[in-house]
Amino acid sequence: MYSLAPYILLLWAGLFRVAALPIRSYESSDLVALKFANVLEQLEAQFYTQALQIFNASDFEAAGFVSSQLPLQEFQRIVADESTHATTLETAILALGGQTITGCSFDFSSALTDVATMAAVARLVENVGVSAYLGALSLFSDPVLATAAASIMTVEARHQTVLNILGGATAIPQAFDVALNPSEILAIAGGFVSGCDLGISANPPLAVSSSGPFQAGSVLTFNSTAINGTIPEDELFCQILAGGLPVSISQPICECTVPQGIDGPMVVFVTNGNQSLTNDVRDAATDTIVAGPAMIFADTLQESLGQLVRPGLNSTSNSTTMGSNLTGSSVSTTSFAAPTTVTLISHLSSTSALSSSVATTSVTSGTSIVSTTTVASTAAFSSATTSTIFTGATTTTISLAQASSILASAASAAATSGG
Repeated sequence: MYSLAPYILLLWAGLFRVAALPIRSYESSDLVALKFANVLEQLEAQFYTQALQIFNASDFEAAGFVSSQLPLQEFQRIVADESTHATTLETAILALGGQTITGCSFDFSSALTDVATMAAVARLVENVGVSAYLGALSLFSDPVLATAAASIMTVEARHQTVLNILGGATAIPQAFDVALNPSEILAIAGGFVSGCDLGISANPPLAVSSSGPFQAGSVLTFNSTAINGTIPEDELFCQILAGGLPVSISQPICECTVPQGIDGPMVVFVTNGNQSLTNDVRDAATDTIVAGPAMIFADTLQESLGQLVRPGLNSTSNSTTMGSNLTGSSVSTTSFAAPTTVTLISHLSSTSALSSSVATTSVTSGTSIVSTTTVASTAAFSSATTSTIFTGATTTTISLAQASSILASAASAAATSGG
């Protein structure tokens, strides 16, 4: 067995070549970007490491995978990548005379209750990772650093595709991705991290509280500590960004709906004006952002690849159904469900929510598809109220208790930090 480490470090040779130069030759934003990326890579590596320690082959088979080896091989490959990224970034930071951010704790216990939940959160994490690297590229003043960071981003994009497939969604839903700056990334993923000072302020988190599944025309409603009446509702707007859109789609917050023609991930902001946000981290009017973003998925298309990998999402069996049989026929069907939308809210907020949108295909006992429809489970928590919409299930998926566990963990962390 040989190590790739020497070859990986050659990619960063430019860093070591200039490491002896005065630190002033590097803008502070370079180190900020590297440190932030290092924490995100630690987060990802810890997430997958813990997941592989908790789940075994039978857990993946129960989640509907055709073979446990398929997801296990991919997750093992991904955790190796993330660990290599974290180690390499740490070496680069030290070579430039900087210090890594220490003391970070990563709590994923509530997101690792079962394989279905883990896979859904992993999909969110990888999509957020791609957006984070895209947004961080503008912080680099040195082209060597920017190129090295971009070489990591392309691998994160491959992870993103793998997780889309393992989640039963479109492998490559859009031709472009959305860049997010560090404050926006922390609004989505900050709830996993505690105990360290990142040196970056998170945007107020935003929870999409409306029930799914999300598709064109779905009405979106929101919870956030920043939406508290200090700004009149008629002055608030939702802004929806997706890959390839030059600007966000701006709508009054009381009339916010999922746009037509978008499949896959979208980021949603709430702003205090109707000016659209430019899909550009340099020129976006971030001073108008009240809360967010939240990341949602509108999985409107189904691909054969995902069904081959995870036929348990659309499998034949007896008359057990999730919610109700929506085929409109009398044949025996089984509806298996997998989460395709997870919105995690930072523990720094007193409002925490998780929204799980699940796609279900009803199949006859002869394996021919009768019809395709969707059901959803959504649980929303705030410091004052709790509202829940849930459809029962008899197979492994995100249940009410599991969703509640995720949210309770975030709420508990919020209460602790608030105290």
